[in-house]
Amino acid sequence: MIDRLSPCVAASASRAAAFTPRPLVAAIALLCASTANAETLQMDTLQIEDDRLNATAVIDSEEIALHQAHDLKDVFRDTPSVTVGGTTASSEMIYVRGLEDTNLNISVDGASQNGYLFHHSSSFNIEPELLKRAEVQAGPGAADNGPNALGGSIKFVTKDAQDLLEPGETFGGMVKGSTESAADAVKGTLSVYGEVAPNAGLLFSTSARNSDDYRTGGGDEEEGTGGHQRSYFGKFSLLDQGAHSLRISAEHNEDSGIYCTRPNMECQPFNNVKVDTELSRDTYTANYDYEPGSRLVDVHTNVFHTKTELDRTTVSTGDKLNADVESYGGDLNNTFRFGPEDMNNRLTLGSDYVYDESSTGSFDEKARNLALYAQHRMTLGAVDLSFGARVDDYKTEYANGETLDDTDVSPNASLNWRVGGGVELFTGYSTAVRGNKGREAILADDGVGVGETLTVEPGLEAETSRSTEVGARWKGNDLLTQRDRAGLEVTYFDTHFDNYITDETVGSETTIYNMEGIVTSKGVEARATYGIGGWDMTLGYLTMDLEDNQGETVVDDMGLGNQTGDRWSLDNRYTFVDPQMTIGWTVTAYERLTDLPDDQSERAGYATHDVYASWVPRDMQDLTLTAGIYNLFDKEYTDQNTYFLEPNDRRGITTGAITSPGRDVRLSVAYRF
Repeated sequence: MIDRLSPCVAASASRAAAFTPRPLVAAIALLCASTANAETLQMDTLQIEDDRLNATAVIDSEEIALHQAHDLKDVFRDTPSVTVGGTTASSEMIYVRGLEDTNLNISVDGASQNGYLFHHSSSFNIEPELLKRAEVQAGPGAADNGPNALGGSIKFVTKDAQDLLEPGETFGGMVKGSTESAADAVKGTLSVYGEVAPNAGLLFSTSARNSDDYRTGGGDEEEGTGGHQRSYFGKFSLLDQGAHSLRISAEHNEDSGIYCTRPNMECQPFNNVKVDTELSRDTYTANYDYEPGSRLVDVHTNVFHTKTELDRTTVSTGDKLNADVESYGGDLNNTFRFGPEDMNNRLTLGSDYVYDESSTGSFDEKARNLALYAQHRMTLGAVDLSFGARVDDYKTEYANGETLDDTDVSPNASLNWRVGGGVELFTGYSTAVRGNKGREAILADDGVGVGETLTVEPGLEAETSRSTEVGARWKGNDLLTQRDRAGLEVTYFDTHFDNYITDETVGSETTIYNMEGIVTSKGVEARATYGIGGWDMTLGYLTMDLEDNQGETVVDDMGLGNQTGDRWSLDNRYTFVDPQMTIGWTVTAYERLTDLPDDQSERAGYATHDVYASWVPRDMQDLTLTAGIYNLFDKEYTDQNTYFLEPNDRRGITTGAITSPGRDVRLSVAYRF
């Protein structure tokens, strides 16, 4: 029996009807994918948006390229509310204010990525080179944020060919090679793009990254961490063709290697053996927008199909295991604009649908969610208002045929008041529900094998969350000297997570049930900025308490969330106009985590330092050289976001957490043609 804790949802078209509705030269030689934009680096790439219920962090492609991101941890390294556990792409899990990604609505170009394969490994990955931006919505948010956003949402938006073409160009491309010293990794990227007709673009991108087992701080190798990542991407984009815009994309992403059975823990010869692993994802999306110029017509529609699959073969025995999650769905909405223009009334009415099927062997679990939603946004003088609701009709059919089936309403409201003098005050309340939740795919057969029993607790209810936040932001200029700039934002948040659905196996009996009581995530997130001329400094801070119904700290509860010590980040960078160069230094620190249950060990605090630089030669504007040293002082540490095995565990696996990579020197060359 595989050890486990909590579940997820998945999908399959064939059953939808039943629910109706991996030296630089070597790197360049590798076929690779992605479009690292070699344009002038822009500052202020981590922004705060005001159009959503809660503050939204937006990480754009220039920021991603500057840090030579190769996984999700790199993408979100400067985002206070987002932490990423795991040490490799195969083991990464995202947390937003402590809540795990299984409780978030994650999408790529509108395609749901909520499949839950295995609680010890990643269920989602993406090639960072493809990203135009990543939007993080902490907290349930507005009604049109989509389903299942109990802890918030993360929306990944990929690049269009038009984003990469220079003015006047009809064809272009980019080739990029990079190296990473900690894992002796090489990576190559190749992208070609062009305008095939007026307003119509095509983009093709492919990437490959190969790595060995990485070295930790001090020089030891971490077994079972080397692997191969491949990405293939194609996108057609017809933009502003009259009133019409159409984007169609296809993506294949895979990660393979000889990893540990539980890749977020150290390999052991008996209880965490090596397995030949392949994790793959195929996503297909189509997005259509119609804006004819009428204030009453602004249509957006989206359809998608995603399949995520895990294949494992135990090296020593040849035993095989396969699990997959398949999802289909779409969204259709229209935004009506009406009333006096200074009120900026925008009413969005729409419907979204998602069908998921998770399966292993001959057993599967199916879930679907059909929703109607309305969200009204408006301005009254210095006050921006947003309010709305979702009606979610959901159904989950477990492997034994029992179901969870109901309908719930989730309202929300928010307010932003521009007080004056650069000061804004904001507050919001939002709710969310999830009743379309199967178990993690790798465990879909628990309780239904020969001699086993699966029971769904009578009166099983859908999971719900409610979130309140209040805060203030300020922006100003000429504070200490002429032409300087500064900003400050502080947010208090309080999220209550109720009816968490989990399962437990005792002997041959497996029970699916609601966890008693409420899990709370509350704390303060803050961000301060200061700049003058080409210098910009950003200080980020997150303190939170993630507690269960007994008031005890929630740590390593895979599928639910993870508490860390207070997190601090400080980024300093300077951008030169001539030469066209950016240099920077970042410190990330976690305070020691001491407030833990009696059976849990304290987590050590630590700080890491990173330095980075990017340069576009004056006489070679199509060339971008980027360098960085991450974990500059070769700190030996374990990431507080990564699973920690207690000494009293009986499985015979090395206790503690897997050690993070040591000093990592990264170099990359990107050339546009």
